[in-house]
Formats: sequence, C-alpha cells, structure tokens
Amino acid sequence: MRRILGMSVLLAEIVVGVAAFGGTQGSKPTSSSVSVTTTVYDYDGGGVELLMRSDDYNGSGQATYPSAIVNGELDISLLKQSLRTLWITPNDPVGSSEPAGPPAGYYSQGVQSLSRCFDQTGNTVPLQNVTTWSGNCKLGINFDSGGTLYKLLMSPFPFSGAGDGTPICPSTGCPPTGVVTVTCHKVSNSQCFSWAIVPNASAPNANAANLYYYSPKGRTTTWVFIGQYYNTFRIEVTNP
Repeated sequence: MRRILGMSVLLAEIVVGVAAFGGTQGSKPTSSSVSVTTTVYDYDGGGVELLMRSDDYNGSGQATYPSAIVNGELDISLLKQSLRTLWITPNDPVGSSEPAGPPAGYYSQGVQSLSRCFDQTGNTVPLQNVTTWSGNCKLGINFDSGGTLYKLLMSPFPFSGAGDGTPICPSTGCPPTGVVTVTCHKVSNSQCFSWAIVPNASAPNANAANLYYYSPKGRTTTWVFIGQYYNTFRIEVTNP
C-alpha cells in the first residue's frame, strides 16, 4: 500500500462540526443514512491521472472506501483512523497569482469528502432522486495538513454554508468554482442506486475549486479563502 503522509491529528469533533460548508440554503432534511459502496479511481476514462485519487488499498488503479449516503449526500469519511488515505492535490493553481497551497500527497487526518446535488434555488436534491443526471452538484474534501484543517470545494454555492457561517473572502468576493455532474446508472422503484460523480466539464470554471482553511474563533466557524486550485476525480457509488 502507498505510504501514508504523516501529520498531526486534528480533533474529530471540530472536523465533524465544519464538514458541511458549501451546502444548501434550504431547510434541514430529516436525518437518514444508508451504507454504500464507493470506488475512487486513479484515472479518468481516457487514462489521464486524476488530481484526487485512491490509495490502491484493495485494488489497482482504484480502491473502495467506507461511505454512506447521509440525508441524500455522499459522505466518504476517513476520520479517527490512519490506515486509509486519499491522494489530494491542493497546490495546482488556476492562476499565476495564487499562493502556495499545502503539498500534494496521501492524506488521512481530518479527511472527509462530501457530495450532493441541488435544484436551481439551492435546495438539496437527494442522490436517490437523481434518476437521470444532474450537472448542478458539489464535491468538497476536508483534510488536515500540518495541524491546519483545509477544504477544497467545488460547488454551485461556494459562498455560504448550512449553519456553518460565511467564509472570509477578498473584497471582490470568493470566485465562482466549477461544478460537479452526478449521473445515475441504475434505477429501481423510481430511486437511483448507482451513480458516477465527475467534474462538470461543460460548465464554466471547469475543474476549478476554492481552497479555504479553518480558523476557529470560539464557537464561530470561520473559513478563510486562500485561492483557486484545480481538482479532478472519478467516483462510482452503488447501494449496497
């Protein structure tokens, strides 16, 4: 298995409390959770290496991860463990003026990836209800580097979170990002149970994600914008 990138452990309670940044502006859904099988690939369909990829723990060129669909949102969580990792690339800048991001590498501490879809007004569309496809989805990945919690977020709503406050942005505002496409492969009883998740290549700002770091201030969640960096990924999900 690939080498785990060493770093200090951030409190899991903090990670869970800030994981949903970049979410819907609609009402909070009824709590529900179902375990799913999630495969993260190392290459896209054309053989190009991806910027977010697996640790090849139980496969070659791919790996499956413990995950669940919670309130209609895919949750890949590597919290409170050190065996499994994800390769994350938070330092591939969109523009020449972006500051240096954390190093690319295999991360385990504080890692949690969340993906869900939205309607045009910002309300969550549960993944089970995406029975064809949606190009209006998000993927965020939290990770700890050097004791600091970061978030790399691609979302149609990158400026505010559900109960998580508003990020500190430049005077011009945090720039818009690319968005994510979720495609349903199989439907049963009007519910999808198999999905593919990739960046929306036809939308504006394709593959661009905003990078933030978490700055705790008492009980207030504060995310501080750093810059824009590319992210690419290919994820397959099935239930069960």
